[in-house]
Amino acid sequence: MTAYLLLGCRAVIAVVFAGSALTKFRARRDFASALRVMAVLPPRLTGAATVGVPVAEAALALLVWVPEPVSTWAFAATGGLIALFSAVLVRLLRQGADVSCSCFGASGVPVSKAHVVRNLVLIAVAAAGLAASTAPGPGGLGPAGVAVVLLVAGFASALIIATDTLVELFSAAR
Repeated sequence: MTAYLLLGCRAVIAVVFAGSALTKFRARRDFASALRVMAVLPPRLTGAATVGVPVAEAALALLVWVPEPVSTWAFAATGGLIALFSAVLVRLLRQGADVSCSCFGASGVPVSKAHVVRNLVLIAVAAAGLAASTAPGPGGLGPAGVAVVLLVAGFASALIIATDTLVELFSAAR
């Protein structure tokens, strides 16, 4: 059972972080602009963060697949990075800032509690991956179980990545 949990956590983190990194690399100017508008970093660090954040995300998307102890550290770093992102979102919400997070590319959807909830889900996935990566004797994986886990992980990843679209859809329905 632990092996399936580990596989699912690896898949979700890899898909979400690779997607996030890719969109930030493709829309570097938009990401840099969002960082400037958020004013969470000194202006001189914006350029470094514009490159460093997606590089870190891409590295973590790969490192969760490396055997222990690397994957253990990757899950811990993933949780820490998402916690940092969450702190920024909470700060922006408390300030009443009307900015988008640009987590998955350019977006016109302002930061909301849904973004914080999304990050809490990702922290839970990273924590579960951390626990599963250190559990003794994960056991074998059967093909049917792998297919189900990857299907569920793909669906969960799509929902996580589509947070802005879902927020926009459900807020427009009111």
